[in-house]
Amino acid sequence: MNRSSSLEFPDKNEFAKWVVVKATSNVVTCHGDVKLYREELLKFAGRWPTDHLKKLDESREDSIKTMYEHRKDELSEKISTLRTQFASITGALFSVNAQAKPGKRYAAVQTLRGFVEELEQDDELWTRMDAPTKFTLSLPLRNKHEMQQLLRLLGQDVRTVWCDTIERVFAMMLEAPEESKSNDRSHALDRDQVIAKEFRELLKQWSCRKAARQVTITPESRNGRVYCHVEETSMNVKVFKSTRDRPALERPRVQCGPVVCRNCGALGQHWTLSCPMKEDRDATDAENSGNVTCGGWDVSLLFR
Repeated sequence: MNRSSSLEFPDKNEFAKWVVVKATSNVVTCHGDVKLYREELLKFAGRWPTDHLKKLDESREDSIKTMYEHRKDELSEKISTLRTQFASITGALFSVNAQAKPGKRYAAVQTLRGFVEELEQDDELWTRMDAPTKFTLSLPLRNKHEMQQLLRLLGQDVRTVWCDTIERVFAMMLEAPEESKSNDRSHALDRDQVIAKEFRELLKQWSCRKAARQVTITPESRNGRVYCHVEETSMNVKVFKSTRDRPALERPRVQCGPVVCRNCGALGQHWTLSCPMKEDRDATDAENSGNVTCGGWDVSLLFR
C-alpha cells in the first residue's frame, strides 16, 4: 500500500532526527537540496567526520603559524629598513627655513608620500589606524608655508610627535600580518569535500538497505522551519532471517506407467517377484538345466 503525507518540523535538528529513525527500518531516498541538512543528518546518524576535520584544522593552523612567522620576519626586516630611511630624512622633512635646500626636502616628501600611499592600499591596516594617527603621519606632506606656521605655533614638538607616530605605525604593521585569503578558500574547500563524501556514503547506505518499504522525502526550508513531503511505497520484498524461515521446495512428482510382470506378462496386476507362476517357471528351468533349485536358487552352485 502506498501513501503520501506532508510533515512540518520546527528546525533542522528535529527533521534530521526523524529521518535517521525512518532510515533504521526503511529504504530512504532524498530529493531536493538535501545539502542544506547534511550537517544535522550526519551528526544524528553518528557519521560526522570529526577526526578527519580535526586533522585538516590542525594542518591549517600549522600552515598559518609558519606563514605568520615568515611574514613577520619579512616585515621586521622591512621596518628596520624604513626606520633607517626615515631617520635620514626627518631633518629634511621639517627644514622649511630660508636656508634649507628645496630639492632635499622635495625628495624627502616624496619618500614619505610613497609610504603613506602604500599604507592606504592595505585596507585592513589603514582601517585600524585612527584619524589622529593618519593626520599626524601626513603633517610633513603640507607645503612649505603651512609647515612654517605649524613650527611657529608648536615648535619642535611637531617633529617629536611625528616620530612617535611613525613608530606607532610600525608597531601596528607587526601586530597582525595579513593571512592568505587563498589559503582560507583552500581549507574551506577541503572541509567541504570531506563532508560531502561522508554524506554521499550515508545516502547510499540508506538507499541500498533491504527493507519492506521505501520512504522518499523532499524537504524544503522556510523561515527556519522544515516542510517535508513524504511518499511511502511498498517494496514487495520477502526478507528471510534464516533458512528455517524459507518455504520448503516441493519434490517433483514422477509419473510411472503400469508394472509388467516378466514371468507371465500380466499388466499392472503384481510384481515379477510375487508372480504366482514364478515357482513353476523356476522348476521347469531347473529340470531343463539338470540342477536342483531351492526357493528359486540353483543349489548346485553351493557345491562347486
